[in-house]
Amino acid sequence: MAMTQADDRLVQGEVRYVEYGDDAVAYLSARDPRMADAIARIGHVWRVRDDDLFQAVVHSIVGQQISTRAQATVWARMRDGLGTVDAAHVAAASVEELQAFGMTYGKAGYIRDFALRVQDGSFDIAAVERMGDDEAIEALASLRGVGRWTAEMILTFCLNRPDVFAFDDLAIQRGLRMLYHHRKITRKLFERYRRRFSPYCSVASLYLWEVAGGALPELCDLAQKTRPARKAGEKNGGAARKTVRKGGSAPRKVAGTGTGTTYVTTFETGVIGNLTLASDGERISHCWFEHDRNWDADVAEAYVRKDDLPVFDIARRWLRGYFAGERPDPGELPLGLVGTPFRMVVWGQLLQIPYGRTVTYGELAERVESQTGRRTSARAVGGAVGHNPICVIVPCHRVIGAGGSLTGFAGGVEVKARLLALEGAKMG
Repeated sequence: MAMTQADDRLVQGEVRYVEYGDDAVAYLSARDPRMADAIARIGHVWRVRDDDLFQAVVHSIVGQQISTRAQATVWARMRDGLGTVDAAHVAAASVEELQAFGMTYGKAGYIRDFALRVQDGSFDIAAVERMGDDEAIEALASLRGVGRWTAEMILTFCLNRPDVFAFDDLAIQRGLRMLYHHRKITRKLFERYRRRFSPYCSVASLYLWEVAGGALPELCDLAQKTRPARKAGEKNGGAARKTVRKGGSAPRKVAGTGTGTTYVTTFETGVIGNLTLASDGERISHCWFEHDRNWDADVAEAYVRKDDLPVFDIARRWLRGYFAGERPDPGELPLGLVGTPFRMVVWGQLLQIPYGRTVTYGELAERVESQTGRRTSARAVGGAVGHNPICVIVPCHRVIGAGGSLTGFAGGVEVKARLLALEGAKMG
């Protein structure tokens, strides 16, 4: 690939950058005038690249569901503790020793399993580097702890593949919405842009990430215009907490039977990225999206990874059925919802919204009012819906704005739209 005049910056000390040249810039500029304008105004995009595939995989696993700052801290501890982050040194460490660097037990297990596979030859890093894009993504995604989006990022930022375009990357979708003035990016529309940018989709992605980050300040995200300002949660008056164990059942008090430890596992949906499930060992207490605004990275450091809990097996079967287009009943799952009395009523009503159907916040408020006998505003209901701790299973995505608008959602409006599309829901 012909390089730009900035070649001397591609390597600075130990820092390397994603490489692309004048041929890619010229091609994208000729294909699309808006992209041409973005390229001209933004200039060359400098994104750090990691040439070591083993380290890139490990670094990606370390960074899942934690902040960039926390990822950097754990990575620095690993380098200091191991000397070199390579297959030999990682395989020689125990899972407990890896966990001591500041990661969860599950991540430590994934990383050591990867190192052992590299060591025994069952995962051939050199072969992956020679594979075509689709085959390489499939190979990387076969690793425990690595999903498709992670594999696509590794191809972009490690293998420097020029034609990777990740549909599940919400920032890329945001950049497309902003640059081309769309309210949402469907799969069909995304594929149209893929064809337009190919064979330099990775380079286009670099500029779309910049646009999404505000590099062109006059552009706005039209999807954001449908989101109301964040609402304050309703007052609880210090009321005792309650729990709902079965879908559709009335809220009732349940004695705590958990261990006091919060266990977590990850489920790859293949549709909206990864979900993180949490449990006290007996009931599902939380389900978070990959970029969930309710996720608290600091609190999550105390969670214990435990993939083999029976309750997680039950939840995974339920989720596999759901994302396969089936209509599993939430009542099949042992749910451990905990909240104020008002939120419990709202969440109980969410569980009664049928698959493929939607209700507005106003309609949901009327249902809550009918159940409680107290006047209830759509605003208060919206606050309770926004605090739903078990996404997908407790279907808060089925609540929409008046006129069918997709309003604020913990996983993002794009994810909400995909879930409703999966169910074939009609809106408006």
